Amino acid sequence: MTDTDPQLYFADDGNPRSERFGDIYYSLQDGLSETRAVFLNGCDMPGIWAGRSQFSVAELGFGTGLNIAALMQMWADNRFQNSHLHIFSIEAFLMSREDAARALNAWPELAPFAEAILNHWPKSRHGFHIMEFPQWGVRLTLALMDVRSALSEWAGAADAWFLDGFSPALNPDMWAEDALSLIGQRSRPGARLATFTVAGAVRRGLTDAGFEVSKQPGFGKKRERACLSHALSTLGLDHDLCDPNGLGAQASGNRAALVTPRLDAGGGAVAQLYADAHSYATGLYRRLCPQAVLHDGVLQRAQTERDRTRFEKVVTQPCFADDALRPHDDGLFMAEALAVEPLAVLKALTGGRMVHAAPPQDIDSYDHVFWAIGAGVWDQPFADRLDLRAVRGQVEVAALKADIPPQAWGGYAIPVPEGVLFGATHDREDRAIDIRDSDRLKNIATLSKALSELAAQIDPSHLTSRASVRVTTRDHLPVAGTLSPGVHVLTGLGGRAFCLAPILAQDLVAQVFDVPSPLMASARHLVQIERVLT
Repeated sequence: MTDTDPQLYFADDGNPRSERFGDIYYSLQDGLSETRAVFLNGCDMPGIWAGRSQFSVAELGFGTGLNIAALMQMWADNRFQNSHLHIFSIEAFLMSREDAARALNAWPELAPFAEAILNHWPKSRHGFHIMEFPQWGVRLTLALMDVRSALSEWAGAADAWFLDGFSPALNPDMWAEDALSLIGQRSRPGARLATFTVAGAVRRGLTDAGFEVSKQPGFGKKRERACLSHALSTLGLDHDLCDPNGLGAQASGNRAALVTPRLDAGGGAVAQLYADAHSYATGLYRRLCPQAVLHDGVLQRAQTERDRTRFEKVVTQPCFADDALRPHDDGLFMAEALAVEPLAVLKALTGGRMVHAAPPQDIDSYDHVFWAIGAGVWDQPFADRLDLRAVRGQVEVAALKADIPPQAWGGYAIPVPEGVLFGATHDREDRAIDIRDSDRLKNIATLSKALSELAAQIDPSHLTSRASVRVTTRDHLPVAGTLSPGVHVLTGLGGRAFCLAPILAQDLVAQVFDVPSPLMASARHLVQIERVLT
């Protein structure tokens, strides 16, 4: 048993119970009717979202996912035009997917929505898990952590709340005064709240948090550019996509790319940022463009004993699922990491949208301009306002069969249909993209440190080379924020753009259009643009 195990079992009556809390998950009479009576009707749904283009619901106590499945069904049946529903739910004790499926099978009418949730059911790792259901205009962010941490990290505000934790007597932390105060702080004006509990302390806490509390009839016995384009499309926002060189002309045009998290032994907010970004990106690519996935799993090689010590620390971090990082004879195997085909990813993210060489309208006529930009940042008039660093990298493709997993060390090697892609050089403050014979030799030397037999077969004169420039920052963290009114920037992603760009794009759009962000508040602090302004 782990500290996050709900100790779930199914009682003789077939209903799920938590031995940890000594309580049931839903009504013994009819959990679905209870959900509709207490939470949906209690928050005046669907009337409350009539005419709204964006609506946000937050929940304390995800449990089986029943409330969310019922909410999604009601939303799908009563959705206003192309409106979007943002759901933020908190669960400190996640049950297994198998147990959730058994519980939800009791309501066949919810099958499409229950199945969609189960298909996204996360592994139990600390952090935010983003589930997207574009067919219904819904995004669910599931926070697997305690309620105080989750509410403190959420950069959103709810229009409605479902407070569905175990009873205050059995789970007092969820109903504590400071937690209820955070609920008030994370609420929009006029927000509605529904809960089954009638405990006086909870009523007083909600009143102190700014809610008007009234008792209602109970129920039964219990009461990056392509990524930015994708993010804007998710909210139904019309936009023009521009790239003077076409998609993938810069570093994103390499034959393959690794989607790996940064392995930070220090843990904390940095490790959480990369773990959440990686979880979102890999899930998105597997769902949106499975054809772009070249390989599942990446080997991170240990070059020194210090690396092995670092890997031992990283494996124990709660921001990664138990089986996501596995010790390996050669280092660390990242089971959920990917090798992808960049152009296939970019095409899927942009959804076939036309890519203009220049804005079809005068740039000053747009309400907002998003600069999701790499090396082209230095060609923009605002470049001198940002403290950014250039890193030139050259990669090679050798026409050799390589029966190896994708792997990284001081360099990397990825099997591709044409052979093996390997590299890359790191030339700081060099913006040239010419092909250099000396770099071919450097890359072969780097390859030989990990795969000497493969490196020995390579003829430098028969390599296909490509050079590009990546953008990074002094602290090696990305940048996402508003530079001036109507001008927004996403840059500095370095060599982990395919890991970071999806979640940072969603966060930047959320900031601009005042909708809940999937990024934790502590992570947003790390990437704020103010830290690189000159």
